[in-house]
Amino acid sequence: MDFSPVIDYVEQVLRAEKGVPGCDLIIKQNHETLLRYSSGVSDYDGKKPVSENDIYQMYSCTKVMTCACAMQLVERGVIDLDDPVSKYLPAFRDAFLLKDGQKVRPEKTMTLRHLFTMSAGFDYDRATKPILETIAADPHATTLDIVKALARSPLQFEPGTQFLYSMCHDVLAAVVEVASGMRFSDFMAENIWKPLGMKDTGFQITEGVMDRMSAQYICYEKGKIRPYKNYRDFNLTDRYESGGAGIYSTVNDYSLFADALACGGASATGNRILKPETIDLMRTEQLRNYAMNPSFGCAAGPGYGYGLGVRTLVDKTGGIRSSLGEFGWDGAAGSYVMIDPTYNLSVFFSMHVISWPMLIGCGHAPIRDLTYEVLDLNR
Repeated sequence: MDFSPVIDYVEQVLRAEKGVPGCDLIIKQNHETLLRYSSGVSDYDGKKPVSENDIYQMYSCTKVMTCACAMQLVERGVIDLDDPVSKYLPAFRDAFLLKDGQKVRPEKTMTLRHLFTMSAGFDYDRATKPILETIAADPHATTLDIVKALARSPLQFEPGTQFLYSMCHDVLAAVVEVASGMRFSDFMAENIWKPLGMKDTGFQITEGVMDRMSAQYICYEKGKIRPYKNYRDFNLTDRYESGGAGIYSTVNDYSLFADALACGGASATGNRILKPETIDLMRTEQLRNYAMNPSFGCAAGPGYGYGLGVRTLVDKTGGIRSSLGEFGWDGAAGSYVMIDPTYNLSVFFSMHVISWPMLIGCGHAPIRDLTYEVLDLNR
């Protein structure tokens, strides 16, 4: 099959027109790689071509993997979506809102479902006074230490009444730790990375990881980028593991995860990480009352609602070629995962430009649509 339209888009639009320094793309169907394409350079000197060895910060593409871990515990009956968060994290028994300057207990109980759907009442402020005090008291503060500090700041709204992009999945990672009795990275390694053969994925950036890290940039005004060398924005200490934005990976590695979810939850070697019905639940829209209002934004364009930690396609009237229930997410530096169980199809794309929408706009949607066009699907 001829993937030249996809390659032309990467070369002519993302690279030549928009100025993305380097990017990497893989498309799989039924465990088979249909396209593996990289372009540009991965160092600040402009001399090192992008390679399959390059590591990227996944940022919010972490969220899909974190939610998959938590759904494994749902499958096993260890946790329930409607369990109170305080069952696992007692500090949240004291969660509060501010009304007229006074602390008020929420009328609604914060549940695990609210964490999955980013409707628990948190925001994305990682520099609150309680968090900074926790880190100052212990520069090696753990995931549980910092998540507990969140309970000392007011909620932004009653749980379950709004969507707000937030630290909900960091809190969900802490729930996984408590419920499983394992450090979050150990649980993810044992239940996702090892079964799928992911050998280049982790949380803490060691010297060896930095040697392979792709050069990262930030778009500081429309069309202009500069180096951005802070690779530890979301892992706040050497022991904090951000379930919302903390993992690094390679395109090859992450695509193993995307491919498994696209193929009913099992790898090419038959190792299963989730049941098909669990994946269907993840991609079922959860926020029907407010997911489509302006508070919900999706880099893949219109037509999406929000499931259990993933965007999910709910409306094809805009001409989107992918299937209803196609799901995934993207990351702050431009990584993008698309998973379509209808056709056992997955797309994973990565680059390293923070604030990338200002540079390229809705740059992922054409990759999605051109993939379906090449494969002659959903005409």
